[in-house]
Amino acid sequence: MDKVKKDFLIFYLARNAIATFFITLIAFVCDFMIYFDMTTSRAIMKIFTDNIYTTLYFLLLWILNYLLFEIYKIVVDGIKHDGKIEIRLKIGDKKIISYDVIILIVIFILLIFIEFERLFRFNFILLVLFMILRGIKEEIKYYKK
Repeated sequence: MDKVKKDFLIFYLARNAIATFFITLIAFVCDFMIYFDMTTSRAIMKIFTDNIYTTLYFLLLWILNYLLFEIYKIVVDGIKHDGKIEIRLKIGDKKIISYDVIILIVIFILLIFIEFERLFRFNFILLVLFMILRGIKEEIKYYKK
């Protein structure tokens, strides 16, 4: 692999890590603001300065988000054939949208209606929205070709 590809690979990995960091941060801040009835700045301070367990919990959830997103990317890239996603919903002769985006939309709807821990609910809703946005971006790239 040449140097330019390695640089872009590191850039993409860092970009995804930063995006999943902000997803985790937003989920934690929203949960703390509701549970402890505090401001945004105080919630951010509580995540990083209150105690080590809160910070470690935040870091573990961030790592989980990052790994889930990278696994999603690997699976979607694995079903591509010559740079194109061949598994698409067809209506008539037109290939409308790939199944990965449809599955993510169904998961998003399920996450909205299923009740479970508020922090994880916020977190996974935001993560699935991020994955849907990536899928839509890939669809736009597909139709531009």
